[in-house]
Amino acid sequence: MKHTTILLATLLLTPLSSLDASEHYVATNGDNEASGTLGAPFRTIQRAFEKAGPGDTIFLGGGTYREAVSLKNKSGKAGAPITLRAYPGEKPVLSGLDVLKLEWKETPQAGVFAAPYDATSISQLFFNGKPMLEARWPNVPRDSKGDWNFFAPEVWATVDAEGNGYGTMVDSDLAATDWNVTGAQAMLNVDHQFSCWTRPVITHAAGSTTFYYDKTLGTSVFKNDETGGNPHLKDDLYFLFGMQPFLDVPGEWFFDAVKKLLYVYAPTGKSPAEGQLEIKRRDWGFTADKDSNYLTIDGICFFGTAFKFGKDYNNKSSHIIFRNNSVIESSGSDYLSLPNGHPVSQTDKVMPTMDADNSQVVNNTFAYGALSGLYIGGFDNLIENNLFHDFCRASSLNYPPLQVSKAWPAMIGKAGRAIVRHNTFARSGGIQVQIAQEGNQFYLNEIRDSFLACHGGNKDTSALYTQNVFCNGTRFHHNWVHGGYSGKPPFHWGGGIGIRGDDKTAGLTVDHNVTWDLGACGIEIKSPDNPTPEQANHCLNNTVFNHSSYNDIKSAIIIPTIQADHNIHSRLANNLADSYYGWWNAKPLGKLKLFSNNTASFDPAKQLVNVAWFDFRPAADATNIIDGGVVVEGITGRVVGGAPDIGAYERGDSVYWIPGQRLTKASFPIVPDKAQNVPADRDVLMWRPAYGATSHVVTFSPSEKEMNQTWPQTIQKTFQAEETVFTLPDLKSGTTYYWRVDAVMPDKSVVKGDLWSFKTK
Repeated sequence: MKHTTILLATLLLTPLSSLDASEHYVATNGDNEASGTLGAPFRTIQRAFEKAGPGDTIFLGGGTYREAVSLKNKSGKAGAPITLRAYPGEKPVLSGLDVLKLEWKETPQAGVFAAPYDATSISQLFFNGKPMLEARWPNVPRDSKGDWNFFAPEVWATVDAEGNGYGTMVDSDLAATDWNVTGAQAMLNVDHQFSCWTRPVITHAAGSTTFYYDKTLGTSVFKNDETGGNPHLKDDLYFLFGMQPFLDVPGEWFFDAVKKLLYVYAPTGKSPAEGQLEIKRRDWGFTADKDSNYLTIDGICFFGTAFKFGKDYNNKSSHIIFRNNSVIESSGSDYLSLPNGHPVSQTDKVMPTMDADNSQVVNNTFAYGALSGLYIGGFDNLIENNLFHDFCRASSLNYPPLQVSKAWPAMIGKAGRAIVRHNTFARSGGIQVQIAQEGNQFYLNEIRDSFLACHGGNKDTSALYTQNVFCNGTRFHHNWVHGGYSGKPPFHWGGGIGIRGDDKTAGLTVDHNVTWDLGACGIEIKSPDNPTPEQANHCLNNTVFNHSSYNDIKSAIIIPTIQADHNIHSRLANNLADSYYGWWNAKPLGKLKLFSNNTASFDPAKQLVNVAWFDFRPAADATNIIDGGVVVEGITGRVVGGAPDIGAYERGDSVYWIPGQRLTKASFPIVPDKAQNVPADRDVLMWRPAYGATSHVVTFSPSEKEMNQTWPQTIQKTFQAEETVFTLPDLKSGTTYYWRVDAVMPDKSVVKGDLWSFKTK
């Protein structure tokens, strides 16, 4: 249904929905006065939705739809949702951008063109589908692909060692520019540096090292720290934008709201008229309210726009299914945490948002944004098999790629019981995931490369984060959390934590996780003062190594027990790590309900099979780990041998869990594809299951030509459900072996896997 030929070519096609529901078709060259049939489609999504009722399906043809669609005041029904879906084989794009055609003239500055433009402000520009950047200082470098590298340290200016304080920035590099930056906007990453604020420069003079901003950053700023003697809080960061002198590299723009002139330095260095310049005009592609229920969104690309389901946590939608979509460049604001009443104080709220109950966000890609990839609140929601990457450009705690509810007292009884599983979170400027309210389950997720924009003194960060008594009943289990270094070493504490239950955490269970390559500890779980038995926390069967890279004192797991009976009812057992403390600086553990069967020393290179290959099983000769654990009711899974193994994995289990987003076919081979020098006594191969598969068929052979099982030495075996461990036959030295994992789907169709190989020593 190519949008250029739909009116002719699709006349020969037949409807795709069930016979008891209506179908409505939309194409970019359709007509809203048409009937909305396959041969006479509507032009806009809005028109089709106005015509749709419960059980109906709206098919979108390929092409770009430049509209804001209101889904308000209309619902499907249980078993009969209203569905908005990509026509099979086509890629509809819902864009928040409009093409901007202006009369451009050269300026005295080479490569920079200007055009009259009557507007009050501009939020985002795109050139030939790539985001441009409002001119700023220092400049943002580009990566090897030519894209903006928002996580490079050069993005930020660093203050001088002396003279900096709350409301005051001192920077000799700024003085060297000889600019007067009074009136410019300053992005401030100051004080504790786990939040950012945008404030105007209220006083500065050309050649001066010092500028001032209003002290309106709120009570979370520890003003005594800013002027005190702590050397780790004298490395504040900032950047400036909103002035024409900052416009000096290709890909930048500046808008003079007084003169009504738009200045553009196109990436090509030529007139913007020679490419396609687009401006963001629609923050929300889809909006829905509390009367918008039983809606399904399937296979649509949201570009330069976000969506909003529900008004807030008191006015929620329900039964929303958001699946197989992509959400790209959904936010671009550099105005963060503005005071209430500021003309653009809500720009940092424009990000994909879902206040809904009983809803699903499944098998989507969320990529690139200044803010969060998704905020979701409400009860009983499922967030499954999504990819989130490249969000939170300013390293603020407020904009994790995924935020599930808020730890606000006002939300008690209005959110909780979310299931978050099989997702991949990669490349965040700050933290990756915040989970709030009761009874959430976060499992089989991979979190990697956190804190990428934390180049200053930001110590107080964790990749996976929850807090407060409101998280009671939440469980984090069977996850990988790795790659996160926050701030500049050395720190006596902090620097990038893996998993954290922060202040007043109660009823949190953290089990069977692997955390590694982190600046700080792998796991920290705090507690309320004088907790009740029901508020006990549990840290069980985790594997922690390569931690505390930024700390003078190494701490793998910290369970605070230093005051007010913190964690007195909590349990710490079966963990594979090298150190356990009751607070930072190696304060000893106080009283716990259970401290049992944790290793006192741990060498992952010797005691795990192969960490470079992500094979975290106990090595065959790790006798202090194998069968070294204790059974914990409700937590211990299948036991192979006389007792559970210590750590996250059980050697000999038929399931080797590999977290993260599952693809349409089997993926993530262990041993890795084309691995060399594989030991001839290697025992098993493992893989990540295909998404939705009911079983997998493994074919293994020393002959690539004989992978069709016509040769006696070729082995083929079927594995059910989550079974992912193939036992190898005896291997020969210096031999290349081939294997493939085919996925069998519920309809009995087979998705053929990639051909993998390895060579033995």
